[in-house]
Amino acid sequence: MSAESKASNHSASDFSSKTPARVAVGRAGTRPKTSAWLKFRVDHALARDAISSELDADFIQEFAVANGYPIVQSSVASKDEFIQYPPRGKVVEEKTLAQLRTLCSPGNDVQIVISDGLSAKAVEKNAANLLPMIVDGLKMNNISCGLPVVVRYGRVAVGDQIAFALTSQVVINLIGERPGLSCAEGLSAYITYNPSPRTISSDRTVVSNIHERGTPAVEAGAYIVRLVKTILERKVSGVELQKLS
Repeated sequence: MSAESKASNHSASDFSSKTPARVAVGRAGTRPKTSAWLKFRVDHALARDAISSELDADFIQEFAVANGYPIVQSSVASKDEFIQYPPRGKVVEEKTLAQLRTLCSPGNDVQIVISDGLSAKAVEKNAANLLPMIVDGLKMNNISCGLPVVVRYGRVAVGDQIAFALTSQVVINLIGERPGLSCAEGLSAYITYNPSPRTISSDRTVVSNIHERGTPAVEAGAYIVRLVKTILERKVSGVELQKLS
C-alpha cells in the first residue's frame, strides 16, 4: 500500500471515530461491507424497538410510584393508536386534568412533565439522572416547581395542556425522541413560557440529544435550569427568546 493510501485510510478512520454517522464504511464492489450492513441492521432494529417500547413496570414503580409522581395517559388507548393518530397523544381527557388539579399544587413557576413519546427507552435510560438535577437546580435558584407528572403515550403538546391546567408559567416536557440509526435512547426537553392549548412549535425552546453519547443527563440538567431562569426573566421562549439572544 502506498504512503498516500495509508494516509487516506488513517484520515478516514480518524474522522469516523469522531461521529456516529455512517462515514468511511467502505464497500465491497457496489455493495456495503458485511460488517457495515450488519451494523445498519442492528441499529435499525434498535430504532424500531424503541418506537414500540412502553414504560417498564419496574421503572414506573421505582421512578414514579416510589416518588409519588402522578401517572396519567393521553387520550389514546394503545401504542398502536398513539403511532397511527399523533394528535390524540397531544391531549389528555378533562377528567384526567381534574384529577391532576387535586394531586398537584397549582401556580408554580415550573411544571415538569415526563412523556414516553417515541422512545420509552430514552425516558428509562435518562430521566432518573436528569430530573433530580433539574428539581434541585430550580430550588437553588428559588424557582418553584410543581409535582412532576408522568404521561404514557404522550407527545410534546400534552405538556402545554397540563401546565396550563395547573397555571404554571413554564412547562418542561422531558420526552423520548424519535430514534435514529445512531441513537435510540435520546431524550429532549421542550421548554415553553406561558404554555396553553394555543401553543405552537415556534413557542418552544428545545434541548435535544440528551443521552450518554450526546449531552449527559447531569450536564443537560444544569443547562436546562439556566435556560429556565433566562426564560422566566425575559418572559419568552422559542423563536422570541432567540431574537433576544
